[in-house]
Amino acid sequence: MAHEHFSIHPEPVTALAQDFTSSSDRLDGRISAFASRAEKVDDAFGVMSESTEVLAQYVDMTRHTVTSLRQLSAGLKHYAAGLHHTVSSYRSADAAQAQQFGGK
Repeated sequence: MAHEHFSIHPEPVTALAQDFTSSSDRLDGRISAFASRAEKVDDAFGVMSESTEVLAQYVDMTRHTVTSLRQLSAGLKHYAAGLHHTVSSYRSADAAQAQQFGGK
């Protein structure tokens, strides 16, 4: 009957959630740094920077990249929140089950 039971190990799941949060926080800082510099090309690309059409495409691509990276960071935070919720729910269910059987 052991195959009918579900259990998790809360500590490693919590650690994974913390890793996701930490990675998201680091990514946020790097995204901000990238976003603040990426569109300032001046004459970094030579002739390309003189072409307003090409420069506009580069700026548009850069903005899409920043948006995608921010979505990735938000996704990591959502995964972390989901893992924390899973651990909390598991601990609550485990405590309720233990109490039913006279445990603490």
